[in-house]
Amino acid sequence: MEENIQQLFSLLDSDQQRQLIKQLIEEIETKYKLKPKSIYNNWFSGKYPHVPEKYQFQVLTILQRKIELSNLTPQL
Repeated sequence: MEENIQQLFSLLDSDQQRQLIKQLIEEIETKYKLKPKSIYNNWFSGKYPHVPEKYQFQVLTILQRKIELSNLTPQL
């Protein structure tokens, strides 16, 4: 699942990635206040990116929905 998440994330352009990270912060209830830069650096970039296991299903679902919506949106 982790590999799938990373592959889907790489399909997004940088603006879409920022929007996704904002959405993740809003939708994922966390014990700690996560900052966008922290999620990007720890979950999606670096040598060993890793989405915490307890969030993987939710992140994958959000990513799939975002990509599906962007594919359905007409390109201007």
